[in-house]
Amino acid sequence: MDGTLVVFHLPPGSPPSAHKAFRRAVYGEDTTSWGGRYRYRRRGLLDGIPHVRLYWGVVIVREEDANRLVAAMRRHGGVAQRRTIKLSVGDQRTLRGST
Repeated sequence: MDGTLVVFHLPPGSPPSAHKAFRRAVYGEDTTSWGGRYRYRRRGLLDGIPHVRLYWGVVIVREEDANRLVAAMRRHGGVAQRRTIKLSVGDQRTLRGST
């Protein structure tokens, strides 16, 4: 089974506030309010896509999810590169089991 390696980032010179908003949009965020009294999760793009996170800005996704992920990255101002790769047994299990 083949997968797609997606490497994404913001353009050089982007302000820190843009990095924080981009990171929140992609990965989501665990948030609290009222001094930690209420906890909830803000969902991100990757919460709805089975993926293997290798490093910040580097994920492996199924081929059928790659176009949707790259398009969403570009909508949020990011730059994305993608490559087709051969999946390891563990990655195949992770991507199949999350559907």
